[in-house]
Amino acid sequence: MSYPAWPEPVVNVVPAPGAHAAPQGDALEIWWSRVDVGNLADEVRVKLAADLDETRTAKIERYRRAQDRDRGLAAHSLLRRLLSAVTGTPPARLELGAFCISCGETGHGKPYLETADGVRPVEVNLSHSGEVVIVALAAPGTQLGVDVEQGRTVDWNALRSSIFADQEWAATQGHADREHRRLLTWARKESSVKASGHGLSLPLRHVVTADAEGVNWSASMPSGVGRAAGADLDLAPDVAAAVAVLRPDGWPDVPVVRQVPIG
Repeated sequence: MSYPAWPEPVVNVVPAPGAHAAPQGDALEIWWSRVDVGNLADEVRVKLAADLDETRTAKIERYRRAQDRDRGLAAHSLLRRLLSAVTGTPPARLELGAFCISCGETGHGKPYLETADGVRPVEVNLSHSGEVVIVALAAPGTQLGVDVEQGRTVDWNALRSSIFADQEWAATQGHADREHRRLLTWARKESSVKASGHGLSLPLRHVVTADAEGVNWSASMPSGVGRAAGADLDLAPDVAAAVAVLRPDGWPDVPVVRQVPIG
């Protein structure tokens, strides 16, 4: 499938350390970038790696493909630069943790910013696919998730039973742009399970999404997990993306979306 050309980049930059206030209330911020993965200049890779800590850098260096290494560098550099903009701490000096609600262990799962007093100044989530990296910010205490899927060839019939509820599959069958709609449904589901903290340990077929007004949608999840409310993100013609928050009712504010350069 062919798509229209990417839109011209929005003129935005990541704020300087300490120059950006964290979102408040129900506000959500989306920061994203398009990255020429696999073709970054060595000096750009060095600059991105300088934002990361040794543990993350070592993990990325173990990736076999240059595209995966560039994607990882860009995503985690963007994440740390944004956290630095909120806290004033240099990116490489930030302490990031992760927690998996499914197994109760740290070191993997949903990322968070570690602080000396245990109070998080901002909530974060990130995703990447193809040439796109994306970071979402929310007010402290907001359980959020974000997911991006760049257009690609997918054997949907092979994935139907593991990803789609019957009513979701039927809805995509009748959609004018069936391929994009299925990618968007996938992004909605992944953002929901990331918001809950379970990630892909929660079967996507058991996360059932439904349209609401405008770009809003909801996701019902298995008993005890909660309900997600989300919004679709209009980034580019060949990109499907969504952001979700865990809440019993209501909808998130319309996210503020900014495209920024990485390098």
